[in-house]
Amino acid sequence: MLSRKFYLSITLLGLLFVFSELVFRIALVFFGYPFFQPAKYLESKYYPYIQPMQQAAVERTDDTRNILILGGSVVNTHWSRLEMRLDTLFQKAYPDIRKFNFFNVAMPGHNSRDNMVKYRLLKDQHYDLVIYYEAINENRANNVPPEMFYPDYSHIKWYDEINLLLLHPELNITVMPYAVHLLYKSVRDRLRHRNFVSNEQVDPTYAVYGKDIKTAKSYYHNISDIARLASEKHDPLLLVKYTTFFPTGVKLTGEAADKQYFTPCYMVSPVTTWGKPENVLKGVRTHNQVLERVHREQKTYFFDISAVMPKDSATFCDVCHLSEPGAQRFAKELSKYVVSSGILR
Repeated sequence: MLSRKFYLSITLLGLLFVFSELVFRIALVFFGYPFFQPAKYLESKYYPYIQPMQQAAVERTDDTRNILILGGSVVNTHWSRLEMRLDTLFQKAYPDIRKFNFFNVAMPGHNSRDNMVKYRLLKDQHYDLVIYYEAINENRANNVPPEMFYPDYSHIKWYDEINLLLLHPELNITVMPYAVHLLYKSVRDRLRHRNFVSNEQVDPTYAVYGKDIKTAKSYYHNISDIARLASEKHDPLLLVKYTTFFPTGVKLTGEAADKQYFTPCYMVSPVTTWGKPENVLKGVRTHNQVLERVHREQKTYFFDISAVMPKDSATFCDVCHLSEPGAQRFAKELSKYVVSSGILR
């Protein structure tokens, strides 16, 4: 009799679990989560261009090379057409290589955490070269009082949502832990009147806090994670030192008057996109030092492109984005380093 009750209880619990799982899955579908693979919500909402690259049949032959580009807007396809420029230069430098396949996942506004997540999502793909170029977008996260700062950048809504998804690798198996966590967190944040800072613009009242480069440790951990994964996958990783142009003797304000110091371009970003000018410069320098540290510790490739890029108004559209001549020079110098270092042989 006892065993019968026990099995009946187990059966009822099993049915309750299945019913609850279905209810939660259906509820999440209304918010855009896939029913059968809800974990794919990370890609579909935040990194939609990653999915085709996850499914791509990467060519693995002696006469092809596969190159991944990680970074922000400076090396994004629509801002600099970097992969097209490199393709032309590499074809000339490597006549025996039939084809270069480029996978550019650099996106405007993305920082080291985004790039770390994107590279993890591509962990099953192998690349003959991974290029990393980004050190300025991190600065936005610095513009908060110390007590508001989170090392995983969850004081920014975008990362708060992404981090919650990353905390639940079981999502495709069961959505209940994630759904309960999401519900609990939403209620708690509302009751606490939690405020998030923007990932697109800096609150002027918080800009003064940007002088403390709180992102240094976070940047170090994110870049180190990328380097470790590259080592595990045997992907050669090239860390490229970030280059900027802050006109000497000029006090930039982020206003339209700043444009006189740069080349007129279709797309530009005022320096205040990342904070006060002096803090932005300090942040880039700090992050560049971190890049060099990771290079030494993880034995990656490293190229100081800032040492060979002209620092003048003809090269830059703003403090970091490149004009057409600047983009050409950038690709040429980067190509020269790759060829001379023998990475793609």
